[in-house]
Amino acid sequence: MLRILLLAWAALVAGAAPSAAAPAVGCEGFLWPLATEIAWMKATDSETVATGASLPAPPNDKAVTLGLKPAAEVTLPATPTKTPKPGDDKTFAGVVTFENIPQGHYQVTLSAHAWIDVVQNGKALEATGHTGSSDCQFVRKSVRFEVADGPVAVQIYGSAATSMKFTIRPAAD
Repeated sequence: MLRILLLAWAALVAGAAPSAAAPAVGCEGFLWPLATEIAWMKATDSETVATGASLPAPPNDKAVTLGLKPAAEVTLPATPTKTPKPGDDKTFAGVVTFENIPQGHYQVTLSAHAWIDVVQNGKALEATGHTGSSDCQFVRKSVRFEVADGPVAVQIYGSAATSMKFTIRPAAD
């Protein structure tokens, strides 16, 4: 009887707790503020680069549009953390390196569906959080990472499109 009561209590507590992974609705309800990212994604100007590019630092006032190539043609700086799926070879990928990023907590936000890793010292960093919406026309997801001083590579793969708009900036709460 005690076991049944404990199980019922655990189910009640679990059901009452909000889901941290619950997707946003439209462009509202993300787990952290994305108004700046949405504005940058809506803007017609962005820093346009080809895969393999290296920039001194991320732009501090606009998105980056990264030209992607067929995934098989791109050498990524680290093994992707995404579990391989059938059809991955028919998607697009790309990478851009930022040579000088100060230590801190950053959020990388994508305009469309794809996988993202932030790489430092040849290793993909573990994400500290993520939020997303499949029905926001400007932002698909935002992922946070803790980075050290120095170069950082942003690798994007699994995209159905040949380019991807993204932002990278210090995490905003």
